[in-house]
Amino acid sequence: MSKPLILALGFTAVCILPACTPDCNLFTSDNIVLPPGPYQANTEIAITANPVSLIQERDFHLSVRQNNKTEITLLDSRFEKALDAAVVKMPDQVNSSATVLMNDPDCTGSLVPIGSTTSIQSKSFFVDNPFFITPAPPLIVIPSSPPTIPGNIVNDWFSPNNRKYCIWFKPELDENGNELKTIKKGFFDVDGNRKGSWELAAGCDNIEGTGELYHLNPITGIVDKENNLISIRIDRTSKNLGFEDFEGFFVDPDQMPAGSDYNIGGVCRPESGRSMPKLMFLVSRTTQRQLLLWRNDD
Repeated sequence: MSKPLILALGFTAVCILPACTPDCNLFTSDNIVLPPGPYQANTEIAITANPVSLIQERDFHLSVRQNNKTEITLLDSRFEKALDAAVVKMPDQVNSSATVLMNDPDCTGSLVPIGSTTSIQSKSFFVDNPFFITPAPPLIVIPSSPPTIPGNIVNDWFSPNNRKYCIWFKPELDENGNELKTIKKGFFDVDGNRKGSWELAAGCDNIEGTGELYHLNPITGIVDKENNLISIRIDRTSKNLGFEDFEGFFVDPDQMPAGSDYNIGGVCRPESGRSMPKLMFLVSRTTQRQLLLWRNDD
């Protein structure tokens, strides 16, 4: 066989491989965004992309090290148009090394790593963790509109996922005593009394938390009921943890996902059979984790 013929056959064989598919070499995961890990076992994460078509009609897998070998598992996932995100559920098992993979339809059989190698942790890992201070729902919430806007927001709002987590809102008031959209920053008066808005660890019998990272951090921001817009900043600089910003709005409690094991009724006396009261839906700009808050006074 002549050398030119050998070269021609070799070139043809190479082009049969997926690498010669026009889009196969062009795929990049740089524009795909995962929330920062680690991830909690048996919970959902939202994956976004620009353009969003990068994550539509895709399968997601998890690669872990198990018994000194790599195991790849197909994850439950769905695309949520309301979020323009792929919602992917993490497995039940914890693992110290895990990488999310996505199939590349232009390269048959190819799984592309997205995000950084991270870990899958138990729920206890995220309790009072300096990187994941606020409690997060186990299932991604798909907010709907229009919700019922509360007449007042003053006083305590609890997390349905951590009964002890509380934010105390104190809005500024106009000359007639009506709430304005600006939140009064937390401070202590000359007598040492706590005033304004705070992130708190609530307790029973008027006994509050002490050492929790989310206890006694002042809050500023706005709660614009007219335009259904919430934007707050939690100041944890007294604990050398900087600031955490949240943005969100009020949502319809009836749209909360089933099976989320929500607890309502206050930190000391949970109430069964009670419908979910007014609800805030917030997202951390730092961790992209969702935070739900309900008003105990409703």
